[in-house]
Amino acid sequence: MLLGLIAGTLTLLNPDGVKGILIYLLVYTFMNLGAFGVITSLRHRNVIGDELDDLNGLYSRAPVEAVLMLIFLLSLAGIPPLAGFWGKYFIFLSLIETGHYALASLGVLYSVFGLYYYLKMANAMFMGQPEERGLLPVSWTMRAALGVTAFATLFIGILPDRFIQVVNWSLGIAQSPAVAKLIR
Repeated sequence: MLLGLIAGTLTLLNPDGVKGILIYLLVYTFMNLGAFGVITSLRHRNVIGDELDDLNGLYSRAPVEAVLMLIFLLSLAGIPPLAGFWGKYFIFLSLIETGHYALASLGVLYSVFGLYYYLKMANAMFMGQPEERGLLPVSWTMRAALGVTAFATLFIGILPDRFIQVVNWSLGIAQSPAVAKLIR
């Protein structure tokens, strides 16, 4: 997000940096709430989740949570068509448009390193051997919370136009007709 701030504050003619920050804040909220929700859900069932070994074999014990965690991790890495892609896209676009090629390259390199660690977690969840056997129960409230965050992460990633229009409107770039009706 700081990279977007660098690109967005140097020129007021290129608001893509600030747009990237706003979009990333929106999607980052859902991605992180979802990932921390999975860890919290595991903690309630005496799976600590602090160490990589704690996630070993999660798919065999809690398959829905393992798949949701994978979605959140891939979105945090910026893999399309998930929501995290759009925040990174606008930030990197603004860096390139303002001539910050080295910062854009470092940002992409950092994203690749982050993807490596996220895939290590996914490997542990799907390929690791669990210490204990048996399914872990999930409460309905936790299922609902994880469902909302997963839906938002997927929906914003696949259909980002409305959210981008709202961000454009908030920056004064373009006014969304739907939002214009609301304020009248």
